[in-house]
Amino acid sequence: MKRYHIKYVVDFFIIAMFLGVIAASPLKMLLSTTSNWSETEKRSLAPFPKIPADVFQLRDFFVNIDKYFEDHFGFREFYIYRYSRELDKRFDITSSRSLVLKGLDGWYFFNEPDMLQDFQGRIPLTRSQLQFWLATQNQKNDWLASQGIRYMLIVAPNKQSIYPHLLMKHAMSIKGTSRFEQLTEFTGGSLPDYMLNLHALLQPEKYDRPLYYKNDSHWNKLAAYIVFRSMLERISAWFPEESFETEFAFTADKTGIGGNTGKGGDLVNMLLQPDVTETYPQMAEFQRCGSYQTLQYKLSNVSQSPGRKSFVRHCEGKNLRAVVFRDSFLVQLEPMLSQNFQEIVYLWKDYDQKNIEEILKYFRPDIVIESIVEANLFDSMLKVEQGPNLHNSRKESSR
Repeated sequence: MKRYHIKYVVDFFIIAMFLGVIAASPLKMLLSTTSNWSETEKRSLAPFPKIPADVFQLRDFFVNIDKYFEDHFGFREFYIYRYSRELDKRFDITSSRSLVLKGLDGWYFFNEPDMLQDFQGRIPLTRSQLQFWLATQNQKNDWLASQGIRYMLIVAPNKQSIYPHLLMKHAMSIKGTSRFEQLTEFTGGSLPDYMLNLHALLQPEKYDRPLYYKNDSHWNKLAAYIVFRSMLERISAWFPEESFETEFAFTADKTGIGGNTGKGGDLVNMLLQPDVTETYPQMAEFQRCGSYQTLQYKLSNVSQSPGRKSFVRHCEGKNLRAVVFRDSFLVQLEPMLSQNFQEIVYLWKDYDQKNIEEILKYFRPDIVIESIVEANLFDSMLKVEQGPNLHNSRKESSR
């Protein structure tokens, strides 16, 4: 009888544990405050979809409700952490379905949908797509020129575009022609005057220090400085009467958690391993000529979500004004760039013609700068062709 009671207690305990584990995630999800932002993955989480108004909206509703539950189920980040941790610890790899790929020599790479395929040349653009993209960019440039405004496009290379040999063993044997490489071939290696070729500029063999963080998807301060000098060289040619501050000193390399925002690399943060350190170039502190100010202009569709603030900087003694459509690659560039403009408006969003027209009611910028990462360069064009359901997690990130 005693043995029967022990077996009963053990069975009850096992069943209770089983039910507890199953119920934990739904209960956590129901009892926790809904968040719209993942600090770990640095992206917006899927919102709860609107209730369908008719049967034709049912399919999209169920697709979006599935995305909502994928992003919000309880203890999600803990499960991702444990899974990634075990793969890394026991097999020295990350999941092929993970947003992060563990490369060679301690380097990590962002594995957004299509990035690896683009690296392999498996999602090429057609000639008509390249023509359409280039025509769209020329149209921006021409319209701005008609208003007496210069246009500059900077494309931040994907990390694997600069360090392809560190992506994985035999990476070069599977490398194909990326879409950006298609563009350079299409233009005969001569990109438009308004577009900087940062892929050609950021060649690692030219420098004795890394240009990107090992644990982060972004370039570091050294690469940002190199890009900044190239930008100011072009701007100086456009505005020869202006003087610019272009000399910024570097100190000894620093060892720490680093990353684009100084809070650890975004890639190891996605793996919930925020304390991983590395050694990276460090710029010396300098006196900034103006403080950050909130956006005063009434502009359409400008989000102020966490980690994606739009703002204004002023610098006395300068003459030029600028508007910058930016992403997270501007974090390292912004302090240097801001030193050279009387007023510079930073909008954390894609280029928006409506915003430019709205800004013209307040002042006329001398230059409009569009900064976009390589992975997102052709997305606006593809959205036109494929409609609003084009998956684009990178756009939702702070990168």
